[in-house]
Amino acid sequence: MDASKHALIERLTAAADRMSEKMRQSTMHESMQDWSELDLTMPQLRTLGFLARDPCRMGEVAAYLGSSVSSATSLVERLEGKDLVKRVHDPIDRRVVMCHLTPRGRELVDRFWRMQRLKLESVADLLSIDELARVTEGVELLAAAFERRAAQPDTVGADLRAVAATD
Repeated sequence: MDASKHALIERLTAAADRMSEKMRQSTMHESMQDWSELDLTMPQLRTLGFLARDPCRMGEVAAYLGSSVSSATSLVERLEGKDLVKRVHDPIDRRVVMCHLTPRGRELVDRFWRMQRLKLESVADLLSIDELARVTEGVELLAAAFERRAAQPDTVGADLRAVAATD
């Protein structure tokens, strides 16, 4: 990689880190106010977001969280107790347990994403039309790059394992 490309990647990651930190600070403050009644852990929130895509097997939840199936089962049981998730046995193979969001769980996830969208819109409103056009083009390019990366064989996992091995 040439030095100028490396310098631009460094600027991009530094800017992404600054943006992420500000978003986390904002989200943490607002989360304390808006989400405190839910009493959810980060793994529980991540699980809700994961299940919002599609119902999946308990083993898939465990793999997503990087935990054992028994830990994922305990976590899902707690979410069931809050009426956010339900487990359904496959009628053909009773050993297979599918995890689904309940209507209340779906509403909660949808509310979270609506709030995130409103935050982004309020920040984007601070930009001029030219700035907004540049940011939009950049984000579209990044989204396309993520899509290309996802279509490749497990290069992301291999890259992450290589980084983890050097830590």
